Amino acid sequence: MSDQLDQLATAELQRLQRQHRSLQQELRGLLEEKKKRLKKQNHLINVLQLEFEKLKDEIRTLEGGTHARKNTNKEKQLSSLQKLQAEVQRVLDSDRTNLWELEGHIRKIEKEIDTLRRNEVPDICYKDTICKVQKSVIKLENRLDVVNKKCSDVLTENSKMRDAINHMLQDRANFNEMWQSMVTHFNNGKKLIMDLIDQSTLAYDQRQELCTKLSVLKDRNENDKVMHIQEMREMQRRLEHDAKLQKFFDIKGQKRLNPELEQRELDKKQTQKESYERQLYEYKEIIERIKQLYGEEDTERLVAQFKRQEDENFALFNYVNELKRQKSEQTEKELKLKTEALDYLNAELVRIKQLGQETNEKKQSLSLRLKQLLKGIEDIFKLLACDDAPILNVLSSKTFLTVHNVKLFIGVIERRVNLIISTINIEDNSNKILARKDRVPKFNIRESAKTKH
Repeated sequence: MSDQLDQLATAELQRLQRQHRSLQQELRGLLEEKKKRLKKQNHLINVLQLEFEKLKDEIRTLEGGTHARKNTNKEKQLSSLQKLQAEVQRVLDSDRTNLWELEGHIRKIEKEIDTLRRNEVPDICYKDTICKVQKSVIKLENRLDVVNKKCSDVLTENSKMRDAINHMLQDRANFNEMWQSMVTHFNNGKKLIMDLIDQSTLAYDQRQELCTKLSVLKDRNENDKVMHIQEMREMQRRLEHDAKLQKFFDIKGQKRLNPELEQRELDKKQTQKESYERQLYEYKEIIERIKQLYGEEDTERLVAQFKRQEDENFALFNYVNELKRQKSEQTEKELKLKTEALDYLNAELVRIKQLGQETNEKKQSLSLRLKQLLKGIEDIFKLLACDDAPILNVLSSKTFLTVHNVKLFIGVIERRVNLIISTINIEDNSNKILARKDRVPKFNIRESAKTKH
């Protein structure tokens, strides 16, 4: 009887050990699976938190638009989802603590089994122990079943939350795509308008600058022309005067052959001889007077003093001649400089004429380009169907687009563009796109998580 009880006990013990090992393996697999799922869920929660922060930032930027009400609803929904996520995290933490308690109970049971093996236990105690072990196993199975049910509920809730978040992210991606396309289209139009405005302004400024330069060049050309004519007249007058003097000196230098003139010359020489004798007598008297005046009887001293005075006079004469020579050289230099200046003025006149011709050509090209720009601005004005009432209020008549009133037209175009942009209804377009059945989601949370990590 005792042998049968021992065999039954050993068989029961082996069955319990096998069951215990299977439970341990299942528990380990379940714990590993739970750890992997918890890791994935933590990772997804972190990714969702980052996306939630980004969504909050974008929602703050879009609070003042047409999506304010929708954004507030989404914000409330996201806050509720965040609270639900915190609740799920709390449930997972409690499940984790329960699993740790289960592991502690299992270790405790293993220790009890080891003690049972070491010690010989009576049949009654052995049966009681077997009953206790069975009860504890049933209790643990019940706990495991409860934990499995809770985990299934949590996973079901997580899948629902994941689907909702994927749908919201898909809506967000579609909205961002539509918004980006509209912003790009708006920026391109604004860039085109600003380029046209800059080109027209630059062409107008260049035209004004060239007109100013052309007027200055004309004035300078007229002044240079008048100065050149005056200098040419002065030089012509001097040349005529020099020619007359040359002719006069040529006539005066010719020698005349005439007997009366020779007799006259002889009489003149005789008269000069008498005059010389008379002058000699007068000079002697003058010398005597000088001697009496200076009280000097020595003639050599008077001559030396006279020579000294003559040397001084000759030095003065040489100085005067040197001044005349320098003056003549200076006159020649001035004449040379005037000739060079005349050549330079002629060259400058030719260059200024060429520059004026080039300026006129450039002016014509700029005028053509300005007309094209004005035509483009007028086409944009008509294309946008702008109201010309402000222009009529300013000018009080039917006007055409010119360089003087182009700023008024550009201001009307800019106000019209701002009005068109402000009246765009983005919400209707986004609802139409979201209502399409053939739309394809362009965002996946798992792929985004992989790319981020």
